[in-house]
Amino acid sequence: MNGYQDIINARRDSRYPKMARADRAKIFAPFSALRGLDDSLAAREPRFVPRPEIPADRAELLDRRLRALRRGDSVTVTWFDCQKTEDGTELGRYRVTQGEYIASHPASGVLLLTNAKIATRDILDVGRR
Repeated sequence: MNGYQDIINARRDSRYPKMARADRAKIFAPFSALRGLDDSLAAREPRFVPRPEIPADRAELLDRRLRALRRGDSVTVTWFDCQKTEDGTELGRYRVTQGEYIASHPASGVLLLTNAKIATRDILDVGRR
């Protein structure tokens, strides 16, 4: 027998009442050492919205604005950036891009700026700066 056997087998009577098993489990329950981290990370995750429907009168106004643009115009384009599709619904984010207008190609459906190439079907608004 080793020298610690008497300690291992010794039973100590505590002056404190025995704690219920459910209460003891609470002591070892998981906790968040970095309080608020989960909320902060969730806030940083991208929030996707469904592709907006553009009414006919708004689409007509947008078409007129696109036709009025001339090469070299400084423009601000608000457009929908599709990120994924769920159950047939396109989800994405709104983007705003500024640049100089180069051209638009109706056949290919593309608007060219000095720093971007945007599909015309994604454009929600165009304005001159």
